[in-house]
Amino acid sequence: MDGMESMNNDAGMARVTRLAPSPTGRMHLGHAWSFLIAWAVARRSGWRIVLRFEDLDAQRAHREAEADARWMLEWLGIDWDGEIVRQSERVEWHVECMRALEAKGVVFEAPQSRAELRALHTDARDALARSDIAASAGVSDGADAPHEGDDVLRFPPSLRPPRDRWRFTDRAVNHRLALDAGEECVHDEIFGTQRFDPLAIWGDPLVWLKAGSASYQLAVVADDIAQGVTDVIRGSDLLPSAALQQRLHSLLAGQPTAPPRWWHLPLVRDATGKRLAKRHDALSVAGLAERGATADRIRGAVAHWLGASDLLCGITRDAFLEIDMERAVRKLHARSAECRVDSALETWLVAR
Repeated sequence: MDGMESMNNDAGMARVTRLAPSPTGRMHLGHAWSFLIAWAVARRSGWRIVLRFEDLDAQRAHREAEADARWMLEWLGIDWDGEIVRQSERVEWHVECMRALEAKGVVFEAPQSRAELRALHTDARDALARSDIAASAGVSDGADAPHEGDDVLRFPPSLRPPRDRWRFTDRAVNHRLALDAGEECVHDEIFGTQRFDPLAIWGDPLVWLKAGSASYQLAVVADDIAQGVTDVIRGSDLLPSAALQQRLHSLLAGQPTAPPRWWHLPLVRDATGKRLAKRHDALSVAGLAERGATADRIRGAVAHWLGASDLLCGITRDAFLEIDMERAVRKLHARSAECRVDSALETWLVAR
C-alpha cells in the first residue's frame, strides 16, 4: 500500500469529497440535504467531487434506484468531477485491501451466522451513551451502513478462532477484523471532538462477507483512500462509524496518513421525529416532484434548515452557491439546528 500512502501524503493534494448514494430505493429529502451541502461546500471551496455508488448489497441494490439517485442529483443541479464509480466493480481492489490486512495478521475467518450472534447478543448502546450524538446512533455488524435504530450485533473477542484461521484464503467465508480495546478520538467539524471505543461497540466487525464482497466498513474506507477523499460529509448517525473507519484507515493507508476530515450533519426527520428512510416514499425527492415540488423549493428548505434563510422561499442553483455554506454548516450544532419535515413544510414544497 506504499503508493497509496505517498499519494495521500502529497503536500499539494487538493481536497476531495464524495457523493456516495446507496442505490437501494428512492432518494429522500435527507439525501437531498446532505448531497446539496457537500456539493455546495466543495464548489465554493474549489474541492474535487467524486460520485460513487455504494452498490455492494446485491440483494437490494438495483439500477432503477441508481437512475433515481442520478436523476435527483442532476435535477437539483448537483454536478461532480470525473467518471462515476461503482463499488461492485471494485471487488479486486477490496481483495487487495483484505490481503494487506491479512499480512498484518488482523483478519480471521468467522463463519458464525447473525442468528448465532443474536443468541449471544450484547447491547452496545451503553458504550455509546457518553454523548448525545452517540446515544441516538444505531450501529450494526459492519455488513452495511449502520443507521439510527439499528441493532448491534457485537462479536466478542472470546469467539476468535485458533491462529491457523487468521487468514484470507476463502472469499466465500465471512471475515472479521480483530480490534484492540481503546478509545478512538474523532474530531468532527460540526459536533466537535467525540470519543468511541470501536471494540466496545462492535466487538470484531465484519470486513468481508461470504457473498464474496467487502463489508460496508471496509469498502468505504478502501475506496475513500483510493479516490483520495479528504473530507466526508454525511449524516450524524454515521459518527460512531468514523471511529472504526479511522482504525481501518490507519491499517490500510499507514501512518502518519491522516483520515478524512469528518463533517456529520444533523439528520432530517419526519413529523414524528423519526429519521427519514427509504420507506418514506411520500417524501422521496421524485415523489415530491411528482406532486409539484420544484428544485428551487428543495434547495430553499435546505437553506432554511441551515439558518441561511429565515423564511421558506425558493432558491436558484446560483443563489444557493452564494451562501457561505461552510460557515453555516459549522454553526449547525451550536444552534441546535433541527431538520423537520412537518405538514406545513410538505404542503409548501408541493404547492402549485
